Amino acid sequence: MTNDNPDTTSTASNETTTPVAVRAGLREHAYGLTCDPETALAADALPEDLHDASIVALGEGTHGTREFFRLKHRLLRWLVTAAGVRTFAMEANAPEARALDEYVVHGRGDPEAGLEDLYFWTWQTEEVLALVEWIRAFNEGRPLDDRVRFRGFDAQYTQGAVDALLDHFAAGELHPEVADDLELVGDDGTRPVADDRVRERIAAVERVNPRLRETLGSDEADDRARHWVRVIERATEYKRRLLDWEAADNDSDAEAAAMEEVLRVRDRAMAGNVEWIEHRTDAPVVLWAHDAHSNRDRHAYRRYAVAAPSMGSHLAERYGDDYYAVGFAFARGSFQAIDRTGEGRGLTSFTLRDPRPGTVESALDDAGVGTSILDLRAGTADSRLRDWLGADRERFSVGATYDGNPENYVTEYAFGEAFDALCFVEETTRARPLSN
Repeated sequence: MTNDNPDTTSTASNETTTPVAVRAGLREHAYGLTCDPETALAADALPEDLHDASIVALGEGTHGTREFFRLKHRLLRWLVTAAGVRTFAMEANAPEARALDEYVVHGRGDPEAGLEDLYFWTWQTEEVLALVEWIRAFNEGRPLDDRVRFRGFDAQYTQGAVDALLDHFAAGELHPEVADDLELVGDDGTRPVADDRVRERIAAVERVNPRLRETLGSDEADDRARHWVRVIERATEYKRRLLDWEAADNDSDAEAAAMEEVLRVRDRAMAGNVEWIEHRTDAPVVLWAHDAHSNRDRHAYRRYAVAAPSMGSHLAERYGDDYYAVGFAFARGSFQAIDRTGEGRGLTSFTLRDPRPGTVESALDDAGVGTSILDLRAGTADSRLRDWLGADRERFSVGATYDGNPENYVTEYAFGEAFDALCFVEETTRARPLSN
């Protein structure tokens, strides 16, 4: 359900703590933008290094901000039309993205149903649907090899990979025991719980994957099928770590260690899936993910004070400066998230009246950069900003859930190391759900 009655939280302070030189430097390296995707962008309105990256990761500081999604849509349009991007990949389960690829490439299927197939409410919004429809419109009438593809790079669930493999193998091609095990592996896109059924699935993966590999050759279709086998392996490893975390309940040290493994396994899997995607295209790739995954440094989890290498850190190590991470932050306004205040309102709107003092958001607000994209690569070469961007700075970051207390959603990055650019929005509204 949705609930449009916002919780309003203020972190206001009239105190300006950002040094004058830092504020001046931030203004100098900011390119003013609007969030309207229908407004064309000029090349000189964006950081220069963005033009030439092989992989551009468009992040987000929350999973539910309309202006973030619209600004990412605007940037994607420019990257497709001016920089030659031909693959768009989301923080969504890899095989389940096939339906949206069919839609944007061939016009087959229902895009709203395709978004629902991705499992996450975060992408079932008017803003994401508008982006999907734009990709379809861009592709219409173009040569097949010049159309933008839609991909997923997450690996939390096995069902889509099971369905893809069953589609791949002709009837009777698999030994009946292998086919039965493969069907058992499917999880219906549900989160694992510690019961006999999930243990049976994990055991089935260990039996079936080696036998599947034995049947696969080297052609393009078999290469894709081999990728689905890897997705099953990665999703199963992720499930194992989640079960370890759930089993550690009430043991804080064990919980923290298990959560660190959850982060490590998932982000490493996502990076591996992105590498598979990038290796199979000659054109640049755009990623859509939360900042926690896309940044070049680490995925931090404040509740347990643990961190693991982020997806972006793996990709930065692999691609160097050809990986370009764009973070997203906002000063004030609304976003949507699952309510964890104890009131049980489900998906609802929350509002921050002002940025928390001492955060990057507060500094950008103090500097008066407005809604803009900041060139952090250029900023790190500026003597006014080098030390400031090189030190850990707090920022507000929300994933799928929120408990109403912004103090619980503060993380730290050295922004000049974690991101290549930062999009800042002065005031936001919640993303608009497609339905209840």
